[in-house]
Amino acid sequence: MRRRSPITFLMVPLFLILIEGGAYYGWSHLLAHAGFLTFLKLFKAIYIAETVAIGLILFYIMGSFSRKLNLLRTYNGFQGMGIIMSDILPKLFFTVFVLLYGLIQGAYIGLNHLFIHSTNLRLNMDWLLIAGTIIAFTLFVFIVRGILVGRFDFKVLKETIKFDTLPDAFDGLRAVQISDLHIGSFYKHKDQVAKAVDMINNLKPDIIFFTGDMVNNVAEELRGFVSILEKLEAPLGKFAILGNHDYGDYVKWESKEAKIANLNTLAELERKAGFDLLLNENRIITRNGQQIAIIGVENWGTPPFAQYGQLPLAVKGTENTPFRILLSHDPSHWDVEVAGKTDIQLALAGHTHGMQFGIRIGDWQWSPVQWRYERWHGLYTQLKQHLYVNRGLGHIGFPGRVGMLPEITLIEFRK
Repeated sequence: MRRRSPITFLMVPLFLILIEGGAYYGWSHLLAHAGFLTFLKLFKAIYIAETVAIGLILFYIMGSFSRKLNLLRTYNGFQGMGIIMSDILPKLFFTVFVLLYGLIQGAYIGLNHLFIHSTNLRLNMDWLLIAGTIIAFTLFVFIVRGILVGRFDFKVLKETIKFDTLPDAFDGLRAVQISDLHIGSFYKHKDQVAKAVDMINNLKPDIIFFTGDMVNNVAEELRGFVSILEKLEAPLGKFAILGNHDYGDYVKWESKEAKIANLNTLAELERKAGFDLLLNENRIITRNGQQIAIIGVENWGTPPFAQYGQLPLAVKGTENTPFRILLSHDPSHWDVEVAGKTDIQLALAGHTHGMQFGIRIGDWQWSPVQWRYERWHGLYTQLKQHLYVNRGLGHIGFPGRVGMLPEITLIEFRK
């Protein structure tokens, strides 16, 4: 894995102390004011024990990602991350209310001291801490549900896109896009991958596109899933590209040769699963005498993500094909090298996961990931060029999905 700065190991405990201390003060204050003194003693004992447990889990997580990579240990580390987030995030939100409570009380006492010459006057602001408690508990429920249910709550999203240059033979083409499987995160849940495969096959796709990040770190993750993924059916083929996680860039390898061997093994396993892996290359699909081109680039991202993609090489030989589809893992690539710079009609991307956390109400959606990526989920159109960003089928880091559920995209092509 990437070597962490010593500052990280210092900042994390300080951050946790701030959150744990703030939440402890806020809830102790509420219980004391409510007169639950007996329960207050029990609360303090439980809270201290729980805080120690969270600290131990945190140290286990940091160790599981820094030692020699082990699939089970990494999986357990991600599960521990879920426990940490379900504990820390609600407390973080509550601590914001505690700090606001303290600021308001401090300002009120200060003003009274200046103008009334008394520091004994205080506002009854317990309602603010109660509101923070309600919000924290609600967030806790959503996070736990995202871990237990959300990460396996696969959703089929359907899009119909019309193109002027689509050959008549491909009018009505049904394409399924999946992305970001991060298959190692399903280490103990092969049945869920099989469920997703059945859902995809039930859509009767003509063609399947996989837009990168098959694994979290190493090819070995995929080995036990090949027999499941090979059951995906599409008469025109299954096409795949690599994502940033597929190269093993986040693993400390014994040698450059070991890293290359890992990538070669991943490519071999993907092909055994029936995918045509496109490495800066293309394929021409013929139907009733008419053609479209499928172009696949290796990962191309903005820093700190690597740029292995070579679009000029990938498109070579497709210049006279009337309709072209680009598979590119990172949606940033579309803005930099595709939109307005080529005549590629459709690009398919993934990478963002919708941050696995957000809100969707009808057609409106929000996620913190939009602070990093302008195009992070759904269909984007610029003149007659289109980009669809899939929010991913798998998960990494946080073993859950809150709001941004795992996605299978069905795209219908229309003339």
